[in-house]
Amino acid sequence: MSNSRITYNQFLCLFFVNRIVMVLTFLPIFNAPPKNQDVWLSVVFMYPFSILSSLPLIYLCNMFPNHTFTNILNIVFGKFGSIIAIFYLWFFFHITAIQIGQFVEFMATAVIPETPILFLIITMLIVSSYAVYKGLEVLARFSQITTFITIFSLAIIMVISIKFVDFSALKPVFEKDISQPIVGGIYLCSLSSEIITIGMINPYIIKPKTSSPKDMIKTIAWAFLLVDIFYLAITVLVLSLFGYKQSSNLSFPFYSAIKVLSVADFLERFESIHMAIWIMSIFLKISYFLYILNIAVEEMRKSGDYFVYTIPFASILIPFTFYIIPNFLELDKFMSYRYFTIYSYPFILLIPLITLIGSKIKLRLGKR
Repeated sequence: MSNSRITYNQFLCLFFVNRIVMVLTFLPIFNAPPKNQDVWLSVVFMYPFSILSSLPLIYLCNMFPNHTFTNILNIVFGKFGSIIAIFYLWFFFHITAIQIGQFVEFMATAVIPETPILFLIITMLIVSSYAVYKGLEVLARFSQITTFITIFSLAIIMVISIKFVDFSALKPVFEKDISQPIVGGIYLCSLSSEIITIGMINPYIIKPKTSSPKDMIKTIAWAFLLVDIFYLAITVLVLSLFGYKQSSNLSFPFYSAIKVLSVADFLERFESIHMAIWIMSIFLKISYFLYILNIAVEEMRKSGDYFVYTIPFASILIPFTFYIIPNFLELDKFMSYRYFTIYSYPFILLIPLITLIGSKIKLRLGKR
């Protein structure tokens, strides 16, 4: 197990940056229920669903404070738990590949279309591998810097965009019925693959002597609240500028919105701010999931050195990323509510919930 240790505040920053990065580019809610101007309500509903989905892992971590979730699976289910853990290795690997694919999609489509995709993939993996080598503490400190820059930059953009905000673009409210925004909120929660990292990073968090689940719940609640506030502000801005129909046809709605902002007709090009915070965020997310993939394998094999797996995984990620993005539309289709919701929830909610129930039963039987 790594000797790295981070604080709750650093984990909050890691969590926030990892979750906000997709909001800064794709705004997937525009292609999910309710498929009208009520999409902002889905962002509101995302918050309670995200907190509820995090609870099983939080309580499991309180029961097994010195173990990662993949280790807890072995403790609770024995050899069968090892099989489940292998599926989680796949999930961490797949999410890392998806993030690289989305990085390539944005850069190759909107920013530097003439640059070879292979160059983008290899460059990102080299930098991310170095970050993994430096360890969790360095990633955590970088997340603090990124969080400050992101919040400060987004706050400036929101202040500048106030004059463009048109709340009439949000009407009529509940045009269909309340169930559609709720479905949208459930989908947005499924995109929070960071939830599973609660169980993987928990042993490395410095805890007070009287630690309780409330500490982690408070951390996650604040992280999701920050995400929700900015997600809501970005959604309202995009709706105000383009309306729902045009927004749903844009590949990168927030990036497109920032490009039209200006102050007194001379201060423009705010997309450079977007680019800076987005590249920092996507780099951190790829590095973070690559790190988690490495420590999961290291603990399963009990090798004592997590970094030895970084180069092999990076080498596999290069062709695999090519495989999942033969067409950017296919990647976007997989990330849609019809597919990713079903794919994600077993990993972030269903299996942790079953594991929590199983651990409670095993504990009670052991006391008899």
